[in-house]
Amino acid sequence: MSTFYAVLLVELGITLLVLSGVGVYWRWHHLAWPGARNSSRSLPSIPARTFLRCLLGSLWVLDGLLQAQPAMPAGFPGGILAPVAVGQPGWLHAMLDWEIRLWQVHPVHLAAATVLIQVGIGLAILTGGDTRLGRVGLWSSIVWGILVWLLGEAVGGLLGPGASLLSGSPGSVLAYVAAAALLLAPVELWQRGRACRIIEVGVGTTFLIGALLQTLPSEGFWTPAGLRALFAPMAVVPQPGFLGGPIAALARLVATDPLLWNSLFIFAMLGLGVGLCLIGGNRWLTMAALVWTAFAWWFGQDFGMFGTGVATDPNLAPLMAVLLLTAQLSSDGPWRILRRIHPHQHPVLLRRLALAGLVAILIGVLGGLPYVSQGAFANPSVVPPSASLH
Repeated sequence: MSTFYAVLLVELGITLLVLSGVGVYWRWHHLAWPGARNSSRSLPSIPARTFLRCLLGSLWVLDGLLQAQPAMPAGFPGGILAPVAVGQPGWLHAMLDWEIRLWQVHPVHLAAATVLIQVGIGLAILTGGDTRLGRVGLWSSIVWGILVWLLGEAVGGLLGPGASLLSGSPGSVLAYVAAAALLLAPVELWQRGRACRIIEVGVGTTFLIGALLQTLPSEGFWTPAGLRALFAPMAVVPQPGFLGGPIAALARLVATDPLLWNSLFIFAMLGLGVGLCLIGGNRWLTMAALVWTAFAWWFGQDFGMFGTGVATDPNLAPLMAVLLLTAQLSSDGPWRILRRIHPHQHPVLLRRLALAGLVAILIGVLGGLPYVSQGAFANPSVVPPSASLH
Protein backbone atom coordinates (compact mmCIF):
# COMPACT_ATOMS: atom_id res chain seq x y z
CA MET A 1 0.00 0.00 0.00
CA SER A 2 2.95 2.31 0.54
CA THR A 3 3.59 2.12 -3.21
CA PHE A 4 0.01 3.13 -3.97
CA TYR A 5 0.13 6.20 -1.76
CA ALA A 6 3.61 7.09 -2.99
CA VAL A 7 2.37 7.10 -6.60
CA LEU A 8 -0.71 9.07 -5.54
CA LEU A 9 1.41 11.68 -3.78
CA VAL A 10 3.70 11.99 -6.81
CA GLU A 11 0.73 12.61 -9.10
CA LEU A 12 -0.73 15.11 -6.65
CA GLY A 13 2.65 16.85 -6.59
CA ILE A 14 2.69 17.01 -10.39
CA THR A 15 -0.82 18.47 -10.30
CA LEU A 16 0.30 21.22 -7.90
CA LEU A 17 3.40 21.95 -10.00
CA VAL A 18 1.34 22.29 -13.18
CA LEU A 19 -1.17 24.50 -11.39
CA SER A 20 1.64 26.68 -10.01
CA GLY A 21 3.12 27.00 -13.48
CA VAL A 22 -0.22 28.07 -14.91
CA GLY A 23 -0.57 30.64 -12.10
CA VAL A 24 2.90 32.09 -12.73
CA TYR A 25 2.20 32.31 -16.46
CA TRP A 26 -1.09 34.12 -15.91
CA ARG A 27 0.44 36.58 -13.44
CA TRP A 28 3.50 37.19 -15.62
CA HIS A 29 1.33 38.07 -18.60
CA HIS A 30 -1.24 39.94 -16.49
CA LEU A 31 -4.05 37.73 -17.70
CA ALA A 32 -7.33 36.93 -16.00
CA TRP A 33 -7.72 33.45 -14.59
CA PRO A 34 -9.63 31.03 -16.82
CA GLY A 35 -13.33 31.48 -16.31
CA ALA A 36 -12.96 34.91 -14.69
CA ARG A 37 -14.47 36.77 -17.62
CA ASN A 38 -17.73 34.94 -17.64
CA SER A 39 -17.81 34.78 -13.84
CA SER A 40 -18.89 38.41 -13.83
CA ARG A 41 -21.89 37.42 -15.89
CA SER A 42 -23.47 35.48 -13.07
CA LEU A 43 -26.66 33.58 -13.75
CA PRO A 44 -29.69 33.90 -11.47
CA SER A 45 -29.42 31.99 -8.21
CA ILE A 46 -31.78 29.04 -8.30
CA PRO A 47 -31.76 27.03 -5.03
CA ALA A 48 -32.57 23.70 -6.67
CA ARG A 49 -29.81 24.12 -9.24
CA THR A 50 -27.23 25.18 -6.65
CA PHE A 51 -28.22 22.31 -4.37
CA LEU A 52 -27.82 19.76 -7.15
CA ARG A 53 -24.44 21.18 -8.18
CA CYS A 54 -23.12 21.04 -4.61
CA LEU A 55 -24.31 17.48 -4.05
CA LEU A 56 -23.05 16.22 -7.43
CA GLY A 57 -19.60 17.70 -6.86
CA SER A 58 -19.46 16.37 -3.30
CA LEU A 59 -20.44 12.87 -4.43
CA TRP A 60 -17.69 12.80 -7.05
CA VAL A 61 -15.14 13.87 -4.41
CA LEU A 62 -16.46 11.14 -2.08
CA ASP A 63 -16.17 8.55 -4.86
CA GLY A 64 -12.60 9.63 -5.52
CA LEU A 65 -11.69 9.33 -1.84
CA LEU A 66 -13.28 5.87 -1.74
CA GLN A 67 -10.97 4.89 -4.59
CA ALA A 68 -8.06 5.85 -2.31
CA GLN A 69 -8.90 3.14 0.24
CA PRO A 70 -5.89 0.91 1.00
CA ALA A 71 -7.63 -2.23 -0.28
CA MET A 72 -8.71 -0.70 -3.58
CA PRO A 73 -5.71 -1.41 -5.88
CA ALA A 74 -5.65 -5.14 -5.15
CA GLY A 75 -9.31 -5.61 -4.20
CA PHE A 76 -11.10 -3.78 -7.01
CA PRO A 77 -10.83 -6.52 -9.69
CA GLY A 78 -12.05 -9.37 -7.51
CA GLY A 79 -14.32 -7.40 -5.19
CA ILE A 80 -16.13 -5.20 -7.70
CA LEU A 81 -15.51 -6.21 -11.33
CA ALA A 82 -15.56 -10.01 -11.08
CA PRO A 83 -19.00 -10.23 -9.38
CA VAL A 84 -20.71 -7.94 -11.90
CA ALA A 85 -19.14 -9.84 -14.82
CA VAL A 86 -20.89 -13.10 -13.89
CA GLY A 87 -23.71 -13.97 -16.30
CA GLN A 88 -23.14 -11.03 -18.65
CA PRO A 89 -23.45 -11.35 -22.44
CA GLY A 90 -20.31 -12.46 -24.24
CA TRP A 91 -19.28 -9.03 -25.54
CA LEU A 92 -19.67 -7.38 -22.14
CA HIS A 93 -18.02 -10.29 -20.35
CA ALA A 94 -15.03 -10.00 -22.68
CA MET A 95 -14.71 -6.25 -21.96
CA LEU A 96 -14.88 -6.80 -18.22
CA ASP A 97 -12.43 -9.68 -18.40
CA TRP A 98 -9.99 -7.43 -20.27
CA GLU A 99 -10.45 -4.71 -17.65
CA ILE A 100 -9.83 -7.15 -14.80
CA ARG A 101 -6.65 -8.44 -16.44
CA LEU A 102 -5.48 -4.86 -17.04
CA TRP A 103 -6.16 -3.83 -13.45
CA GLN A 104 -4.36 -6.92 -12.09
CA VAL A 105 -1.21 -5.96 -14.00
CA HIS A 106 -1.28 -2.21 -13.16
CA PRO A 107 -3.35 -1.88 -9.96
CA VAL A 108 -1.42 0.98 -8.37
CA HIS A 109 -1.27 3.37 -11.31
CA LEU A 110 -4.86 2.78 -12.43
CA ALA A 111 -6.18 3.24 -8.89
CA ALA A 112 -4.20 6.47 -8.47
CA ALA A 113 -5.42 7.77 -11.83
CA THR A 114 -9.03 7.03 -10.86
CA VAL A 115 -8.64 8.95 -7.59
CA LEU A 116 -7.32 12.04 -9.36
CA ILE A 117 -9.96 11.97 -12.10
CA GLN A 118 -12.93 11.63 -9.77
CA VAL A 119 -11.74 14.11 -7.15
CA GLY A 120 -10.88 16.51 -9.98
CA ILE A 121 -14.34 16.20 -11.49
CA GLY A 122 -15.94 16.89 -8.13
CA LEU A 123 -13.71 19.86 -7.39
CA ALA A 124 -14.36 21.42 -10.81
CA ILE A 125 -18.13 21.04 -10.42
CA LEU A 126 -18.18 22.31 -6.83
CA THR A 127 -16.11 25.43 -7.45
CA GLY A 128 -16.45 26.12 -11.17
CA GLY A 129 -20.01 27.43 -11.06
CA ASP A 130 -21.32 28.47 -14.46
CA THR A 131 -17.90 29.34 -15.85
CA ARG A 132 -16.20 27.43 -18.62
CA LEU A 133 -14.22 25.57 -15.96
CA GLY A 134 -17.40 24.38 -14.29
CA ARG A 135 -18.94 23.34 -17.59
CA VAL A 136 -15.83 21.34 -18.49
CA GLY A 137 -16.19 19.62 -15.13
CA LEU A 138 -19.81 18.77 -15.92
CA TRP A 139 -18.91 17.40 -19.36
CA SER A 140 -16.14 15.36 -17.72
CA SER A 141 -18.76 13.98 -15.34
CA ILE A 142 -20.85 12.81 -18.28
CA VAL A 143 -17.97 11.23 -20.22
CA TRP A 144 -16.41 9.54 -17.19
CA GLY A 145 -19.84 8.51 -15.90
CA ILE A 146 -20.67 6.69 -19.14
CA LEU A 147 -17.32 4.87 -19.01
CA VAL A 148 -17.92 3.84 -15.40
CA TRP A 149 -21.47 2.71 -16.22
CA LEU A 150 -20.16 0.48 -18.99
CA LEU A 151 -16.90 -0.82 -17.51
CA GLY A 152 -17.46 -0.41 -13.77
CA GLU A 153 -21.16 -1.19 -13.36
CA ALA A 154 -21.55 -3.52 -16.37
CA VAL A 155 -24.37 -1.42 -17.88
CA GLY A 156 -25.90 -1.10 -14.43
CA GLY A 157 -26.29 -4.87 -14.18
CA LEU A 158 -29.28 -4.72 -16.53
CA LEU A 159 -28.01 -7.52 -18.78
CA GLY A 160 -27.00 -9.92 -16.01
CA PRO A 161 -29.03 -12.10 -13.64
CA GLY A 162 -30.84 -10.67 -10.62
CA ALA A 163 -31.08 -7.06 -11.80
CA SER A 164 -33.23 -5.08 -9.37
CA LEU A 165 -33.76 -1.46 -8.44
CA LEU A 166 -33.53 -2.57 -4.84
CA SER A 167 -29.90 -3.56 -5.36
CA GLY A 168 -28.96 -0.59 -7.57
CA SER A 169 -29.92 -1.31 -11.18
CA PRO A 170 -29.94 0.46 -13.65
CA GLY A 171 -26.77 1.91 -12.07
CA SER A 172 -25.99 4.80 -9.76
CA VAL A 173 -23.63 6.56 -12.13
CA LEU A 174 -26.50 7.21 -14.55
CA ALA A 175 -27.81 9.63 -11.92
CA TYR A 176 -24.45 11.46 -12.04
CA VAL A 177 -24.74 11.71 -15.82
CA ALA A 178 -28.35 12.92 -15.66
CA ALA A 179 -27.55 15.51 -12.97
CA ALA A 180 -24.63 16.89 -14.99
CA ALA A 181 -26.79 17.10 -18.11
CA LEU A 182 -29.45 19.04 -16.19
CA LEU A 183 -26.85 21.48 -14.86
CA LEU A 184 -25.61 22.03 -18.42
CA ALA A 185 -29.16 22.73 -19.63
CA PRO A 186 -30.22 26.37 -20.21
CA VAL A 187 -31.00 28.17 -16.96
CA GLU A 188 -34.44 29.06 -18.33
CA LEU A 189 -35.34 25.40 -17.95
CA TRP A 190 -34.82 25.81 -14.20
CA GLN A 191 -36.51 29.20 -13.94
CA ARG A 192 -39.71 27.82 -15.39
CA GLY A 193 -39.65 24.78 -13.13
CA ARG A 194 -39.38 22.41 -16.08
CA ALA A 195 -36.04 20.97 -14.92
CA CYS A 196 -37.53 19.87 -11.61
CA ARG A 197 -40.48 18.33 -13.43
CA ILE A 198 -38.03 16.47 -15.68
CA ILE A 199 -36.33 15.17 -12.53
CA GLU A 200 -39.63 13.88 -11.12
CA VAL A 201 -40.50 12.14 -14.36
CA GLY A 202 -36.98 10.69 -14.59
CA VAL A 203 -37.09 9.30 -11.06
CA GLY A 204 -40.63 8.04 -11.68
CA THR A 205 -39.47 6.27 -14.83
CA THR A 206 -36.67 4.67 -12.82
CA PHE A 207 -39.26 3.30 -10.39
CA LEU A 208 -41.26 1.92 -13.33
CA ILE A 209 -38.13 0.23 -14.70
CA GLY A 210 -37.57 -1.22 -11.23
CA ALA A 211 -41.12 -2.61 -11.17
CA LEU A 212 -40.56 -4.19 -14.58
CA LEU A 213 -37.25 -5.79 -13.52
CA GLN A 214 -38.87 -7.12 -10.36
CA THR A 215 -41.67 -8.67 -12.45
CA LEU A 216 -39.53 -10.54 -14.99
CA PRO A 217 -39.46 -14.29 -14.28
CA SER A 218 -35.93 -14.48 -15.68
CA GLU A 219 -34.63 -12.45 -12.73
CA GLY A 220 -35.81 -15.15 -10.33
CA PHE A 221 -37.54 -12.97 -7.73
CA TRP A 222 -40.69 -15.12 -7.68
CA THR A 223 -38.73 -17.97 -6.08
CA PRO A 224 -37.66 -18.21 -2.42
CA ALA A 225 -33.96 -18.52 -3.29
CA GLY A 226 -34.06 -15.70 -5.84
CA LEU A 227 -35.79 -13.17 -3.59
CA ARG A 228 -33.70 -14.14 -0.59
CA ALA A 229 -30.52 -13.66 -2.65
CA LEU A 230 -31.52 -10.03 -3.16
CA PHE A 231 -30.91 -9.28 0.53
CA ALA A 232 -28.84 -12.12 2.05
CA PRO A 233 -25.44 -11.00 0.63
CA MET A 234 -25.90 -7.60 2.28
CA ALA A 235 -26.29 -9.22 5.70
CA VAL A 236 -22.78 -10.73 5.65
CA VAL A 237 -20.98 -7.46 4.84
CA PRO A 238 -18.83 -6.33 7.80
CA GLN A 239 -21.04 -3.95 9.81
CA PRO A 240 -22.55 -3.49 13.28
CA GLY A 241 -25.07 -6.14 14.27
CA PHE A 242 -27.94 -3.68 14.59
CA LEU A 243 -27.56 -2.93 10.86
CA GLY A 244 -26.89 -6.43 9.53
CA GLY A 245 -29.39 -8.24 11.77
CA PRO A 246 -32.54 -6.69 10.25
CA ILE A 247 -31.22 -7.40 6.74
CA ALA A 248 -30.72 -11.08 7.59
CA ALA A 249 -34.19 -11.21 9.14
CA LEU A 250 -35.79 -9.70 6.04
CA ALA A 251 -33.91 -12.17 3.80
CA ARG A 252 -35.42 -15.04 5.75
CA LEU A 253 -38.87 -13.45 5.84
CA VAL A 254 -39.22 -12.82 2.09
CA ALA A 255 -38.21 -16.43 1.38
CA THR A 256 -41.26 -17.68 3.29
CA ASP A 257 -43.70 -16.15 0.76
CA PRO A 258 -41.94 -14.75 -2.33
CA LEU A 259 -45.23 -14.29 -4.20
CA LEU A 260 -46.56 -11.91 -1.54
CA TRP A 261 -43.37 -9.97 -0.91
CA ASN A 262 -42.33 -9.60 -4.53
CA SER A 263 -45.85 -8.40 -5.36
CA LEU A 264 -45.58 -5.80 -2.59
CA PHE A 265 -42.25 -4.58 -3.95
CA ILE A 266 -43.65 -4.37 -7.48
CA PHE A 267 -46.80 -2.47 -6.51
CA ALA A 268 -44.81 -0.06 -4.32
CA MET A 269 -42.44 0.83 -7.17
CA LEU A 270 -45.29 0.91 -9.68
CA GLY A 271 -47.34 3.27 -7.51
CA LEU A 272 -44.40 5.61 -6.87
CA GLY A 273 -43.43 5.59 -10.53
CA VAL A 274 -46.91 6.38 -11.83
CA GLY A 275 -47.42 9.03 -9.15
CA LEU A 276 -44.17 10.86 -9.84
CA CYS A 277 -44.76 10.79 -13.60
CA LEU A 278 -48.33 12.11 -13.36
CA ILE A 279 -48.27 14.34 -10.25
CA GLY A 280 -45.74 17.13 -9.83
CA GLY A 281 -44.61 18.85 -6.63
CA ASN A 282 -46.51 16.61 -4.21
CA ARG A 283 -44.52 16.54 -0.97
CA TRP A 284 -46.35 13.50 0.43
CA LEU A 285 -45.49 11.51 -2.66
CA THR A 286 -41.91 12.71 -2.34
CA MET A 287 -41.85 11.65 1.31
CA ALA A 288 -43.09 8.18 0.35
CA ALA A 289 -40.40 7.90 -2.33
CA LEU A 290 -37.73 9.02 0.17
CA VAL A 291 -38.88 6.35 2.62
CA TRP A 292 -38.56 3.77 -0.16
CA THR A 293 -35.04 4.96 -1.05
CA ALA A 294 -34.04 4.73 2.63
CA PHE A 295 -35.37 1.17 2.76
CA ALA A 296 -33.55 0.21 -0.45
CA TRP A 297 -30.30 1.82 0.69
CA TRP A 298 -30.33 -0.11 3.95
CA PHE A 299 -31.72 -3.51 3.00
CA GLY A 300 -30.90 -3.82 -0.70
CA GLN A 301 -27.68 -1.81 -0.98
CA ASP A 302 -26.31 -1.94 2.58
CA PHE A 303 -25.41 1.76 2.62
CA GLY A 304 -23.15 1.37 -0.41
CA MET A 305 -21.32 -1.57 1.24
CA PHE A 306 -18.80 0.78 2.85
CA GLY A 307 -17.76 -1.98 5.23
CA THR A 308 -16.10 -4.01 2.45
CA GLY A 309 -13.14 -1.67 2.01
CA VAL A 310 -13.68 -1.62 -1.77
CA ALA A 311 -16.89 0.44 -1.95
CA THR A 312 -16.76 2.81 -4.93
CA ASP A 313 -19.88 4.95 -4.39
CA PRO A 314 -22.97 5.24 -2.16
CA ASN A 315 -25.08 3.33 -4.76
CA LEU A 316 -28.30 4.42 -6.46
CA ALA A 317 -30.78 5.07 -3.62
CA PRO A 318 -29.04 8.19 -2.19
CA LEU A 319 -28.78 9.62 -5.70
CA MET A 320 -32.52 9.17 -6.21
CA ALA A 321 -33.08 10.93 -2.88
CA VAL A 322 -30.86 13.84 -3.94
CA LEU A 323 -32.83 14.23 -7.17
CA LEU A 324 -36.16 14.07 -5.32
CA LEU A 325 -35.04 16.77 -2.88
CA THR A 326 -33.81 18.89 -5.79
CA ALA A 327 -37.24 18.72 -7.40
CA GLN A 328 -38.90 19.74 -4.13
CA LEU A 329 -36.71 22.83 -3.81
CA SER A 330 -38.69 24.41 -6.65
CA SER A 331 -41.91 24.32 -4.65
CA ASP A 332 -42.99 25.46 -1.20
CA GLY A 333 -42.69 22.68 1.29
CA PRO A 334 -40.79 21.43 4.32
CA TRP A 335 -37.40 21.96 2.65
CA ARG A 336 -37.10 25.72 3.27
CA ILE A 337 -33.82 25.32 5.12
CA LEU A 338 -32.29 23.87 1.96
CA ARG A 339 -33.49 26.84 -0.08
CA ARG A 340 -31.04 29.11 1.73
CA ILE A 341 -28.08 27.80 -0.22
CA HIS A 342 -26.29 30.77 -1.77
CA PRO A 343 -24.01 30.98 -4.79
CA HIS A 344 -20.24 31.08 -4.36
CA GLN A 345 -18.86 34.20 -2.71
CA HIS A 346 -15.12 34.09 -3.53
CA PRO A 347 -14.92 33.82 -7.33
CA VAL A 348 -11.14 34.14 -7.75
CA LEU A 349 -10.29 31.45 -5.19
CA LEU A 350 -13.01 29.17 -6.50
CA ARG A 351 -11.88 29.56 -10.10
CA ARG A 352 -8.40 28.53 -9.02
CA LEU A 353 -9.78 25.48 -7.24
CA ALA A 354 -11.83 24.60 -10.31
CA LEU A 355 -8.72 24.86 -12.46
CA ALA A 356 -6.92 22.62 -9.96
CA GLY A 357 -9.70 20.07 -10.45
CA LEU A 358 -9.30 20.12 -14.23
CA VAL A 359 -5.52 19.79 -13.92
CA ALA A 360 -6.06 16.78 -11.64
CA ILE A 361 -8.32 15.21 -14.28
CA LEU A 362 -5.65 15.80 -16.92
CA ILE A 363 -2.86 14.32 -14.79
CA GLY A 364 -5.08 11.35 -13.95
CA VAL A 365 -5.86 10.68 -17.60
CA LEU A 366 -2.22 11.06 -18.65
CA GLY A 367 -1.13 8.87 -15.74
CA GLY A 368 -3.49 6.02 -16.63
CA LEU A 369 -3.58 6.23 -20.42
CA PRO A 370 -0.19 4.58 -21.09
CA TYR A 371 -1.21 1.49 -19.11
CA VAL A 372 -4.62 1.31 -20.80
CA SER A 373 -2.94 1.64 -24.20
CA GLN A 374 -0.44 -1.06 -23.31
CA GLY A 375 -3.27 -3.37 -22.26
CA ALA A 376 -5.18 -2.67 -25.47
CA PHE A 377 -2.30 -3.69 -27.71
CA ALA A 378 -0.47 -6.25 -25.57
CA ASN A 379 -0.54 -9.96 -26.26
CA PRO A 380 -3.23 -11.40 -23.93
CA SER A 381 -1.12 -14.48 -23.32
CA VAL A 382 1.39 -12.47 -21.29
CA VAL A 383 -1.28 -11.19 -18.94
CA PRO A 384 -2.25 -13.37 -15.94
CA PRO A 385 -5.69 -14.84 -16.50
CA SER A 386 -8.61 -13.86 -14.30
CA ALA A 387 -9.54 -17.06 -12.51
CA SER A 388 -12.45 -15.29 -10.83
CA LEU A 389 -14.35 -15.13 -14.10
CA HIS A 390 -13.92 -18.73 -15.22
